[in-house]
Amino acid sequence: MILYFTGTGNSLSVARQLAAATGDTAVHIADLTKHGTCTLIRDRVIGFVFPVYFGDIPWPVQEFIRNTKFAPSAYIYAVATCGSTPGNALYNLQQLLAWHRCRLAYADSVSMIANSTSTWKKGVSYDYRRLDAAKDHVAAIAHAVMERRESLRHVKRSLAGSIMGLGVVRQVGSRRFTITANPDACVGCGLCVHICPVGNLTLKDGKVVVSDHCAMCMACVQWCPHGGIFVHGHAIAREDQYHHPEVNAEDLYRR
Repeated sequence: MILYFTGTGNSLSVARQLAAATGDTAVHIADLTKHGTCTLIRDRVIGFVFPVYFGDIPWPVQEFIRNTKFAPSAYIYAVATCGSTPGNALYNLQQLLAWHRCRLAYADSVSMIANSTSTWKKGVSYDYRRLDAAKDHVAAIAHAVMERRESLRHVKRSLAGSIMGLGVVRQVGSRRFTITANPDACVGCGLCVHICPVGNLTLKDGKVVVSDHCAMCMACVQWCPHGGIFVHGHAIAREDQYHHPEVNAEDLYRR
């Protein structure tokens, strides 16, 4: 089983490619926890695919791993998608699994397009050639997984990841990526509600309402076609929005 977390589609695209190449099944962790905590996964091969936020694992993925048991003998691998480097994400994943007495056998990171750029910059020009390079990289990872290779050379702590993990830096970052509703633009279509992976958004009286447990995945602001969600007090222009070109909003609907 390939367990993934995604907001704007990068990690979903990687999970899909891995699933197709290895004959496995890709499942969003939100679909396993929507009716309560998933307590046991018995699969003999388990893959984790997730984006890197603030140089670390997204909190929903951390929470999922803490509350789930895995077969100690399973071959476990991980792929972190990121705009530049994985920070401390793979190292911290190894520690979380060790707490379960499980062993991370193989880990790598795939550099893709960051979905945070348009939250602070206008007129963004995305280099989609990075996604072609990412496909080649994932193909190599899939081959390694099929051969059950073991490699932890990418599992290490980084200075950048440690700095981003500092409390004060996290607080500044959290404020920078704060999501709020824009009732003047919201048309009540519910798209953001359906794609939010942590159920942080609801509709009330035909307008979106933002709660207080955001994962900062940027799905709502990057997918909303009306500018109904603000990030740091402003909407992202349609031409600046980023989501993986091979992923549709319907692919992210929580069922």
